[in-house]
Amino acid sequence: METIALVLVLVGLSVLGGAVVALVRLRREVVATEDRAHQVAERMNALPPQLTGGFGTGDRHVIVVELLNLFELAHRESVLTRPFTMLTPRLLRDVVHRRLIGKVRESLSAAGVQADVQVRRAR
Repeated sequence: METIALVLVLVGLSVLGGAVVALVRLRREVVATEDRAHQVAERMNALPPQLTGGFGTGDRHVIVVELLNLFELAHRESVLTRPFTMLTPRLLRDVVHRRLIGKVRESLSAAGVQADVQVRRAR
């Protein structure tokens, strides 16, 4: 009975190991495919997929702003942001985005501009 249990455990571990190897290979393949897709998109001067649905040849115009010094802005706000940058960079990004969106909305409304201010993720 013990030998059957041992054989089953060994078979289970080997199947698990094979699944882990297959998963790692798939992840590498996904990353490689994603990199190739972005390279092709850059060569074609294409927009990121998140923006393609909203842009075209219509009459509406959209202003896109990319924040290049996000963490510097966060560090100016508080001394505690530097350790948080290393621990939770995504959370810190979200907080900074929310604050900046609030400031942009206030500034635009103070100038009498009606605008829909949103954050869209891009690569």
